[in-house]
Amino acid sequence: MIKLATVFSGIGSIEWALKRLKIPHKLVFACDNGERYLKEEFEEIQNEVYGLDHYETKKYIDNRYDKTGKRNFVQESYTANYEISPEDFYQDVRFLDGNFYKGQVDLFVGGSPCQSFSISGKRAGLEDARGTLFYEYARLVKEIQPKVFIYENVPGMLSHDKGNTFKTICDIFDSLGYDWKMDKLNSKDYGIPQNRSRLFIVGFRKDLNINDFNFPQKMPLEKVVKDYLETDIDKKYFHGEKGFKWITMEKSLKKRVSINSDISRTQAANQQFNWCGDMIFRPIELEQWAKEDERVYIGKYNGIEGVARKLTPRECLRLMGYDDDFKIVVPDQQMYRQCGNSIVVNVLEEIFKEVVNTGVFKKSVQHKIINVATVFSGIGSIEWALKRMNIDHNIIFACDNGDIEVEIDDEEKLRDEIKKIKTADEQNEYIRNIYEAKRKTNFVKQTYLNNYELDEKDFLYDVRFIDGTKYKGQVDLFVGGSPCQSFSIMGHQRGLDDTRGTLFYDYARLVKEIEPKVFIYENVQGMLKHDGGNTWNVIYNTFLSLGYKIYYKLLDSKDYGIPQTRRRVFVVGFKEDINEFEFPIEKELKFTMQDFLESNVRYGGFESIEGNIKLRKDKGEIDDKHFLSEKVLKHVMSPGTKGYYVKPEIDLEIARPLLSTMHKMHRAGVDNYVTLDGKIRRLTPRECLRLMGYDDTFKQVVSDTQMYKQAGNSIVVDVMISLMESIIKAYPEIIIEKNYKHRNINFELIKNENEEIYEQIALDEI
Repeated sequence: MIKLATVFSGIGSIEWALKRLKIPHKLVFACDNGERYLKEEFEEIQNEVYGLDHYETKKYIDNRYDKTGKRNFVQESYTANYEISPEDFYQDVRFLDGNFYKGQVDLFVGGSPCQSFSISGKRAGLEDARGTLFYEYARLVKEIQPKVFIYENVPGMLSHDKGNTFKTICDIFDSLGYDWKMDKLNSKDYGIPQNRSRLFIVGFRKDLNINDFNFPQKMPLEKVVKDYLETDIDKKYFHGEKGFKWITMEKSLKKRVSINSDISRTQAANQQFNWCGDMIFRPIELEQWAKEDERVYIGKYNGIEGVARKLTPRECLRLMGYDDDFKIVVPDQQMYRQCGNSIVVNVLEEIFKEVVNTGVFKKSVQHKIINVATVFSGIGSIEWALKRMNIDHNIIFACDNGDIEVEIDDEEKLRDEIKKIKTADEQNEYIRNIYEAKRKTNFVKQTYLNNYELDEKDFLYDVRFIDGTKYKGQVDLFVGGSPCQSFSIMGHQRGLDDTRGTLFYDYARLVKEIEPKVFIYENVQGMLKHDGGNTWNVIYNTFLSLGYKIYYKLLDSKDYGIPQTRRRVFVVGFKEDINEFEFPIEKELKFTMQDFLESNVRYGGFESIEGNIKLRKDKGEIDDKHFLSEKVLKHVMSPGTKGYYVKPEIDLEIARPLLSTMHKMHRAGVDNYVTLDGKIRRLTPRECLRLMGYDDTFKQVVSDTQMYKQAGNSIVVDVMISLMESIIKAYPEIIIEKNYKHRNINFELIKNENEEIYEQIALDEI
């Protein structure tokens, strides 16, 4: 699955190329302002969005463009032809934060208008291009760090500003950490009869050690313009007298117009707008209808009487490499502009095939990866931990009901019914339909799928009805917790059956059925004393009965890098013999809660580099909604009653345990509050995510209320990182070496004898 992102996206040339090549891909984001422009200066808008998080910034910019009253025709064409959510389509490249997508993009494609740069000293690297749209493209490459980028521009960029522009561009690409090559390619050399020469630069991230890329060889041109023409033409495309005489003038034919050419002129954004571009002349005997239409002029061209027309939008699309299933949803004038601004699809196809041939998208046959499955998954603490650790992993399934309650009259009967269904996908769909019939939003699922690579069908709703036997042998690491419930402990003789009727039963049952190499189970510290210790005795003995070697310990977040007092029980089970396992040793706490506040570190400044938290101290602004009103403040600062007295402390260095009910604002002796400019406020959702170990690239796509709940229910990521380091040390084999769910692409030319065309197909899926 190729993860693709584009800027100056237009109508999606690389997107259409991948579609034609039948390459599975995911659109991470696209960006195009649709030739709409804001009146405000960049600095003015930048000041307005200062301190806003990623989603707030996008919403603000979207609203600014909406207020122009102009339609984004490019976005209309794009969204009609490609599957992308409105949240992933950006209006303005200048306000797109690439850090948000770091590590999430394989291929990054775009071009930019050609502008002069300051080249004084040529020592500022990327800063030399600041203020230009090329700067924004290069900045995003630096921030996103895609495996590969493809940059396109007009050949005139080479000589622009006496060569100074391109010198700066070369210096900047050199500074980004990429090995890159450039070449001029003409569409007529790659299967499309259009004289369109463009400069292409292809870069590979240096750490990938790709040095065998070559631009595609020229191909013989087998078709001419007439092969791309439509047969049933609307009369509106034919010229009247003024237009006919203009296009047949000698002056026009020398500079602006071609008539009945085998190879078309370069399609331009203003083609057909001022009677420019390619025209089709037809003898009158072939267009007899024109004699009856006063709007169409019958004149002479090269001594032959006939009529002339411009190309239709569909014909222009064909000459840019787009098939007829490309949907035209905008007015003709807009479609002409969009065609003229696009990159020829066939050229990108050939470049992409050469990129693939380097192996940059392949997963090596001996590739290290962990297969993970989680239940009570929440917002994915182990998933984010592995991401921060740069450990490649594949998520087999996740499961969380998102607090949606469904009454099941007879669980055992339903479980038996599900087991009769053959495949896991069909079983899971059966349960999903039961939940979705409630017509309630699973907000946890919404957050999870926006932050992790997982097919929607593999996000499950109810742990009670997962058939673990369908996943046996597929899971290396199984992670989850469950509500703490009392069990029947009569004699402790029945093992797993002692826990039947509880959600722990289903966690343990799945361990037995799936047989993961390692499992991690987490719960509140009270579990050890729950029901006089009986609960823990049953849990411990149940895990032992499953054939796992068991280790358990209370771990506190403040001992593993996060300034929050949060003690949780962690149980680690190993299926196979291992080196002696030891829980991670405690670390010195380097940060306070104050260090994590957005008022001290603005959005985007809380980073994870090689698993470690890094802060960029650049103060952000706090929305007024987070400050307490006088009425709420009285409640919050109350010490409570005689039976429940808690000293109302605020501005703590180490946060109290984050609660799933933070949105309700408890007393200051229970919840976390801070002061700013003499006013008291609650923590923002972003600050709560930071205090759970989620860096600022984590996407918040739900309301504040839901985000507070999800953060409070999570496991602290940094504790999971430390735990994983200990697990890997004791059992390095958990990082397995194999290919899984990755496509190894070879291209083969298949001749279709009926249509006499060549189709590119991807083979050898692993």
